[in-house]
Amino acid sequence: EQFVAGRDRQGAGSDADTGITGLALLAFLAAGNTHRDGQYQTQVRAGLEYLLKVQARDGNLGGQAATYSFMYCHAMATFAMSEAYGLTDDERLRVPVESAVGYTLRAQDPSGGGWRYRPGDPGDTSQLGWQLMALKSAELAGLSIPDPCWRGASRYLKSASSGRFGGLASYRPVEPVSRAMTAEALVCRVFLGMNPMEATAREAGDYLLGE
Repeated sequence: EQFVAGRDRQGAGSDADTGITGLALLAFLAAGNTHRDGQYQTQVRAGLEYLLKVQARDGNLGGQAATYSFMYCHAMATFAMSEAYGLTDDERLRVPVESAVGYTLRAQDPSGGGWRYRPGDPGDTSQLGWQLMALKSAELAGLSIPDPCWRGASRYLKSASSGRFGGLASYRPVEPVSRAMTAEALVCRVFLGMNPMEATAREAGDYLLGE
């Protein structure tokens, strides 16, 4: 990307190799292929080996991605590694997944509760969704995610929400509501334990169905 919505994106995505690898792995894994089983186990193994090779000492999986894509890449790759670990219980993956999750937890904005382009930045809803998917996958794989993390994410969602029941959401708290961000916020709320029949969810669903 170069210029989007008036912002200079500085070629974001051109070095997003770990993120694209993560997305490809998620597709293979969802179809029943792991590095131990399935028609494409060779490809899955190659993707995981690449991510293990490029993981930094602090746990991040952003690789060579630039500012606007780095945290997205980290989340996508962490999500894929967590899924692979959860599906296989391969102990070789446990420590790398723990390390990646640790980086995610440290990158959360301690005040607002979200994530953005750099660790500690005030969050945005787009970034929040990817980080929560990775964390939820890790939790389902058996890792413990501290409660303050979930509470922080809920705090961020509240700050970016509006509407009679808080079901509408914006990209950032200061920006207009959009259907894309409302959809992402709805998924995040379900990850965080919201009953899909609550008024908040119905308000979001009605808004999405309006298009």
